[in-house]
Amino acid sequence: MRTYSSGMYGRLAFAVSVSMEPDILLVDEALSTGDASFKEKSMAKMKQLVAEARTIVLVSHALATIEELCSQAVWLHQGTMLASGEPTEVIAQYRKFLHFGESAITLEDV
Repeated sequence: MRTYSSGMYGRLAFAVSVSMEPDILLVDEALSTGDASFKEKSMAKMKQLVAEARTIVLVSHALATIEELCSQAVWLHQGTMLASGEPTEVIAQYRKFLHFGESAITLEDV
């Protein structure tokens, strides 16, 4: 493990986590690591887990991923909950707060 890059470590951690079929899965920015191939594979696995009605807590700034995977979103800022609800509504409030519009760049990584 000491010789693994942070990206490879993240990939391994994600693979182990989802292969164990957890009751609750906590994912903290793990889908943002790796190349396009890994992102596609991990997104497919996440969609499968969502379809199986698993409980998933996804911590991310990748707005498109949140919109695609989540049924509920919570926006936390400096330890305070500023919004909760449908992902599209919470994301709209978040964009307004940060004063930016919708583009491919802002939807993926903020």
